[in-house]
Amino acid sequence: MFYATRVEELLAARGIEQLVFAGVTTEVCVQTSMREANDRGYECLLIEDATASYFPAFKQAALAMIRAQGAIVGWTTSLAKFAGAVA
Repeated sequence: MFYATRVEELLAARGIEQLVFAGVTTEVCVQTSMREANDRGYECLLIEDATASYFPAFKQAALAMIRAQGAIVGWTTSLAKFAGAVA
């Protein structure tokens, strides 16, 4: 997401500090992007039911790792809770 792109520059130019994540595959692409964003100081939120994996156990493990140690990589929530919070 960040490597060899202008994503960080574009986010900074807009003053964006919080990112919401969705996509495939939870334990690879999504988690890697979240870790990169977290390492750069962004607050990260993953929408649990807007991600997927070929292996449900891998998705659950990735969600647990993201939330570990007081949300060391970011937070997770359902789409319904997210939509309710921003409505």
